[in-house]
Amino acid sequence: MKYLNNFNYFTHQGLMKEAVDTSIFENYIFNPKNIFETFCSLTQKTYPYGTEEEVLKWIDIPLQKDEYGNYFIKIGESNTMFTSHFDTACSKQNPVNLITFEKDNDRFITTDGKTILGADDKAGVTIMLYMIENKIPGLYYFFIGEERGGIGSIALASNKNHQNLNGIKKCISFDRRGYTSIITHQLFESCCNDNFADALCQEFIKNGINMQKDDTGIFTDSANFIGIIENCTNISVGYFNEHSTQEYQNISYLEKISQACLKINWEKLS
Repeated sequence: MKYLNNFNYFTHQGLMKEAVDTSIFENYIFNPKNIFETFCSLTQKTYPYGTEEEVLKWIDIPLQKDEYGNYFIKIGESNTMFTSHFDTACSKQNPVNLITFEKDNDRFITTDGKTILGADDKAGVTIMLYMIENKIPGLYYFFIGEERGGIGSIALASNKNHQNLNGIKKCISFDRRGYTSIITHQLFESCCNDNFADALCQEFIKNGINMQKDDTGIFTDSANFIGIIENCTNISVGYFNEHSTQEYQNISYLEKISQACLKINWEKLS
């Protein structure tokens, strides 16, 4: 696949854009193996901090709520925690008009330009729901308030002896823009060792995604576990221009990385 690098590519003449028919969600049946419909269901409106519980309408799995307001589920036995976040970077809730289009055989989703899309981080949520449906072992955490500085993850990390963190050696966030990043630094410090990052890159490369180590990370929830969990990282999930009305998501990439995540031996990474 050839992926795009900037939004201006989408403004070329002749690009066919179509509104997503959201009437399909009036009688929505949760099917996390359908990446497109799952992503669209999660991005029909924005979810600022404090409204995250409303996202559960679109998620028909028995998520538990911890004492800090975060949602989680454990699948099997694992030393890996996967994270994404339910909130979006906005101050109030708005309906989102979804627009889809294709370019170079890839499918994309954006908005009508009046709101953010919320691919940050409903793309990560979509991947994790796909992994859960396919019973990949792990502790899956859907955090609240990431866009307000990681409110939910700070609360959990502050209790480093929390029972949910027992035995966790890796924290994998799905919340990075672009297509190729395995983040090695957040908050101006190392968040994982080179051996771990190299091994994770190779796992993705074996499954058709050219990931590379990237030391330009800023912050997502996994950063709050630096010093508590041995290796913390953030992985590209195919969105761009986050926090803006020009945000867009490559759905073809999202499908590809979701499938790759089923084939990685997460437990052997160290």
